[in-house]
Amino acid sequence: MTKSRNIDFYSANALRLAEQYDSLTFEQVHADCLSWLEQLPAGALVLDIGAGSGRDALALAKRGMQVTAVEPAEKLRTIGEAKSEKVTWINDMLPTLSHISGGYDLILISAVWMHLTPAQQHQALVRIAQLLKPNGLWIVSLRHGGFDDIRESHPQRDEQLIKQAQQCGLELLQSTHDKDQLKRSRVNWQTLAFRRLEEDS
Repeated sequence: MTKSRNIDFYSANALRLAEQYDSLTFEQVHADCLSWLEQLPAGALVLDIGAGSGRDALALAKRGMQVTAVEPAEKLRTIGEAKSEKVTWINDMLPTLSHISGGYDLILISAVWMHLTPAQQHQALVRIAQLLKPNGLWIVSLRHGGFDDIRESHPQRDEQLIKQAQQCGLELLQSTHDKDQLKRSRVNWQTLAFRRLEEDS
């Protein structure tokens, strides 16, 4: 996701979007994945990519995890940084994540994947696999349904994602479908959880 009108939109509308994001709790949005979090080691290293207002990053930090939050939209990042000193914030973006080094026990990508082109999605997936520890978890939510504003989105094909993930050594653990928590009739979500296999698996 190169510097784009998507990022400009998120920064220009940061206050409104932060209020929207924070109207829901981490537990509401990620209810399907809470059981996987319980399997993470104490003090797990977490990377939240496209962290927005910091809702999820802060919730994970409160669970005792060491969280790095990546957000390219400056004004959203500023809002997130003001919430807690427990989270490390970095200005970076998919697909390259050039300022990030591994490895992580959990990588969370929530409501971001649709902004990547198919080629960027594959590039990002390879990078994610590099950043995960063996047995590390990758949780990604896919938005199905377009936008009513200037934001751009691209196709997200779960079959292709699963196949490419397997080629990168990531095993699918779970795939769930949910209605939109903000009750937008034309939007629904799919959440996939993957585990990075051991090198000799």
